Amino acid sequence: MPAQNANNEKPTVKARRVLVPLANPNTAMGLLRLAWKLAHPEHGRVFALFVTLTSQEPDGDAYDQIAKVVEEAAANGIDVELVSRTAPSVARGILDGAREHGATLMVLGFQAPVRGKIELGPIVESVARTTPCDLVVFRNPLHSHLELDDVEQVMLPLDGSENSRVAARLGLVLAEVYDARPHAIYVQVDPDLPSWFGLARIEASLTNLGDTRHIQRQVVRANDMVSGVLSRCDKADMIVLGFTEQSSLDKWIFGNVTQRMLAQAPGPVILAKRAAKADLSAVQQLRRRIVTRFSPVLTPSERTEVIRQASELSLTGINYIVLTVISALLACFGLLQNSAAVIIGAMLVAPLMSPLMAVSVSVLQGRLRVVRTAMITTLAGVAMGLGVAFVLGLVYPIDTPTTEMLARGQPSVLDMGVALASGAVGAYAMARKDIPAALAGVAIAAALVPPLCTIGLALAFGELGLAAGAGLLFTTNIVSISLAGAVVFAWLGIRPARGNRTRQQVIISLLVLSVLAVPLGNTFIDVARTSQETSEVRSVLEDQFPDSDVIEVELQDDDVTATIRSENEITRADVEAAELALKDKLGHDVDLEVTFWRAITP
Repeated sequence: MPAQNANNEKPTVKARRVLVPLANPNTAMGLLRLAWKLAHPEHGRVFALFVTLTSQEPDGDAYDQIAKVVEEAAANGIDVELVSRTAPSVARGILDGAREHGATLMVLGFQAPVRGKIELGPIVESVARTTPCDLVVFRNPLHSHLELDDVEQVMLPLDGSENSRVAARLGLVLAEVYDARPHAIYVQVDPDLPSWFGLARIEASLTNLGDTRHIQRQVVRANDMVSGVLSRCDKADMIVLGFTEQSSLDKWIFGNVTQRMLAQAPGPVILAKRAAKADLSAVQQLRRRIVTRFSPVLTPSERTEVIRQASELSLTGINYIVLTVISALLACFGLLQNSAAVIIGAMLVAPLMSPLMAVSVSVLQGRLRVVRTAMITTLAGVAMGLGVAFVLGLVYPIDTPTTEMLARGQPSVLDMGVALASGAVGAYAMARKDIPAALAGVAIAAALVPPLCTIGLALAFGELGLAAGAGLLFTTNIVSISLAGAVVFAWLGIRPARGNRTRQQVIISLLVLSVLAVPLGNTFIDVARTSQETSEVRSVLEDQFPDSDVIEVELQDDDVTATIRSENEITRADVEAAELALKDKLGHDVDLEVTFWRAITP
């Protein structure tokens, strides 16, 4: 007889928010009852989720049938609420629904196989790989209609691993709520091992699960695990298999053991991912809720689509060329007219987002060929935009920079923030199909098209200082957008393919990211220092000329140029005194040049 564990607390689930995706009215009630059994007895709540695809017309009949089942469940004492969500795919709708409702447990239904062959399918696979919460997948009995209340035994294949501990925790909970006998099995394939070895593996799986003396333990000798477990099961026995977030999902969800168990077990089968964990502390629960809410990892199919799309976007197609030229023309007209509205119109058609997002994705994938192609496409767009702006600047009769142009010649930390935010939203919109990519394209174009065209116009006007400032802004924005996009894609789960995850790819990805990050860091430091000094200079000048307005301040090494408007005369002595004050403030010699605007009031 095994000894009683030191920890006498029973394993529990007690999920406060359980999400149950429903599509089949015939199995909906069984799933809702199972979810309610696993919910917290006092504070538990069940959300029945109905997903409608954005590409299809809403199925009103299916929704009405599900609604009737939910109403019946509520009448039977289940605290359940029917919610619906529209999504580009069923898996995405389920995952987003879990986050939006703060689910701590998800119960997924799974149909019995046909002709002894089974595949979990893309929906269950995608959800199992990326679910933000605990997961229970329930498969109905094969050839009979068996209510879970009629289950006689809960079969627990245990081997001492973390996966079997997950199964043991949930299995003991289910045995208690359905008043069934828990039966722990170790399948011993090696005939030379003694029976006590298998019993020790069972005991290792039952550690810290309270009083386990009532659990039947059995070591079965068989050629493989599946045949050993099935030799002790009948149609009234439930089999519980477990896996963890850290375990190999390919092995435990889609591997041979699980596939055969799902295909051949006569009774119900439950797969559990991290379900029935030991109670967490309040801090751990809060952390888990936060992570669950803000971890929108892409499903495998979504990741594949993003990677495929990146390859497409890296190419220099005819649409890219035409839109680049048109957007450059519109941006130049807007800059020359000092019209923000026209500049916004240029942003609407600018295609520069495409190759930069391809760079961000491919860097994480270690796909140098796509990175190279995307960079060539980006450089081609830059060359076309500069050419259009330069030619237009040469033929334009006025060569005076406008206010909109001057605004792009003095980059600041805020401009870098705009670029980083643009890259982040571009990557997120590209990955999430329910967000219009055009909106992100506008954000990215706002950081690229106006400064690019300002460079060309300024060169045509002979304003080399303005062209240099706009060039610095444009370069910083290019790097910022690419780096921010890579960070967001990594957050969403874009990684090198499992089969190609070589050391060389990882090193290449890190090197490319470093090449992007180093100039960005240097530029950020320079821009931050210049912004700080400009602010300090403006503050000193405002103190030195208290009854004046400091209109503009420009810094170029040790040269400070200021435009000041005042009703009072500004003398050379005033300028020299301000120069000394700037020297004391900045800690180095300063040459101050003041342009004085005399203000006259009646």
